[in-house]
Amino acid sequence: MKTLKVIISKTSKGVFAHLPQVERYVIARDSVVKLKKDLRKSLRFHIDGLYEEEREEWMDEVYDFEYAFHDIPSLIEAYSEFINESNLARISGIEETLMHQYVSGAKRPARKTLERIENGLREYANELRSISFDYE
Repeated sequence: MKTLKVIISKTSKGVFAHLPQVERYVIARDSVVKLKKDLRKSLRFHIDGLYEEEREEWMDEVYDFEYAFHDIPSLIEAYSEFINESNLARISGIEETLMHQYVSGAKRPARKTLERIENGLREYANELRSISFDYE
């Protein structure tokens, strides 16, 4: 099964995404939730419209998606039910006022800062995976 990378970015009116593995394909929606919901059907429509010589072998097989965020605002929007900028600041060890500047777009984080945020999220996810209940 092929895993396709979906790069999501925030716009003034919603979000858009592109897939580096699929030339000339872009999807835009009001929210990340709607984008993720419509992605498979939209991509299938795009693939069905390609000329035979433009198609790749994986396009007729089962594929899955991996989401990558181009910016912090799109990440916050995608997971707003579970995380906000204050939580993200705490998880990643970044000052809350600085995180607010990243979320509002006033500042753009450096690559090292983005890696710090990723690592913080992964550590938090690992901690959540380790949770269990004692049924005795």
